[in-house]
Amino acid sequence: MGNALIDKELIGEPRLYDLAIKVEPETLHVLLYRHGEPQSIVYRAVPLDAPGLSHERRLEETIYNNPLLLADFRQVTVVVDTTRYTVLPDSATGDPLFAETLVDTMLPDTGEELRTEILFSPMSPTGSTIAAKLPSQLLAFLRRTFNNPAIYAPVTPLSRYFYESSRIGHSGKIYVNISQGSLQLLAFTGNRLELANTFAFRESADAIYYIMSVRKMLVDRDGDDRELLISGDDTLRDEITSVLREYVGYVMPAVYPATLVHAPKDALKAPFDLIIIPQCE
Repeated sequence: MGNALIDKELIGEPRLYDLAIKVEPETLHVLLYRHGEPQSIVYRAVPLDAPGLSHERRLEETIYNNPLLLADFRQVTVVVDTTRYTVLPDSATGDPLFAETLVDTMLPDTGEELRTEILFSPMSPTGSTIAAKLPSQLLAFLRRTFNNPAIYAPVTPLSRYFYESSRIGHSGKIYVNISQGSLQLLAFTGNRLELANTFAFRESADAIYYIMSVRKMLVDRDGDDRELLISGDDTLRDEITSVLREYVGYVMPAVYPATLVHAPKDALKAPFDLIIIPQCE
């Protein structure tokens, strides 16, 4: 039986709604909302169908088993879970051919990998661009299934959201978005995105090691302290925060968009990089 978990009658008229989805190896996260109306948010986590098939086929089966996802939405945003991205200065992206060559050099394909395509996401006004490499077959499916979807790596909405927060105060900031098995780490000074990276980990001690190593590198370089702000899985966030506070003067949860105070409580179970999508429009 397919994972048909999203009722077609859930929202009424789809053309009044935006659709944001996050594609993970085993789960499709779905966020439905009316623009500017946080109380309208509906969130579902749908396990991918058909174990044993390729990831793209499993995603296809899951989407077609939930016909609501094929409706004519006002806007569609897709976040694809990937670690294959890099941050480029805007000065390196003026010539598209040079930019693609540079990304291919930094993120080389191997013979075992499927054909890929590079997506460029300008992070104006940070002066940087995020370049992500995604499988061409996956991108082709998303583009023929949804109407002109905006497609990003998770670090893109995180960068756009945290950029706004980074301008408050005068000290540099490090943002951590943590989930089971991985964390995204982004560093800002003023208007500048200095660093964005993803780290895989097995134990929370490994996550703490990565965070402290990056913080030490930046503090040693600049001589300034760094605030740590942490989002993501509540249990992991609380666990690593209690340890980090023994070594770092300022460690706090990253703030959710203020408008989410009006959202249904279940909506806050969505991945942080998905729930902030309405705020990043």
